[in-house]
Amino acid sequence: MAMAVKHDGTGDRVSSQWRDGEVDSDPFGLPAYVAIPAQYWPSRAVGFIRYATIYRDEISVHDSSPILGVRSWWEPVNAYDGVVMRLAYRDRGRTEPVIIIELRHPVATRSVIVHVSFDGSDAAARWHAWAANLGLPELIEDREGDLSDAQHRLGQLITSDPQPHRGASALTMRRPLAFGFTGRGRHWSERLTSGMRPRAY
Repeated sequence: MAMAVKHDGTGDRVSSQWRDGEVDSDPFGLPAYVAIPAQYWPSRAVGFIRYATIYRDEISVHDSSPILGVRSWWEPVNAYDGVVMRLAYRDRGRTEPVIIIELRHPVATRSVIVHVSFDGSDAAARWHAWAANLGLPELIEDREGDLSDAQHRLGQLITSDPQPHRGASALTMRRPLAFGFTGRGRHWSERLTSGMRPRAY
């Protein structure tokens, strides 16, 4: 059985190396514009650059090459699985990480990169903002390429509906106000004045 080929947000096959500079499109100023050079070497050799315009409900893309011309397409935003945060590297030795935020489509060649950061200072903020403004879930891609929903990692208290307060237990009034039934309070004068442990209670 043939192995499926993964693609990155430039329309190329996935490369673990990022060969260009930082990229930052503004999720608060829609429509947003982004230009991403091809990363996979055959596409890069013929000069492909992905020009994307991101609207609130639609994404319009022109994959342009001075040799092969322009391939244009569009997709509705609700066709995307979510906003993915993933990791690449600037060098072959994998010592300089790059954080990439992309809009992930079920058809891998239609994923679109919207943010590339070397220091990661704005990556989380951009990730949250893109997901919120487009109404898409936040996803994380692990080293094996598997996706997981970031919100589920925060636990049930974050993802579930708020629950009403149950109120006090009927046993509350039966509990002694002192710690142990000695008539002695929780704070003892001996300990406060001399630092000594009080007598057993």
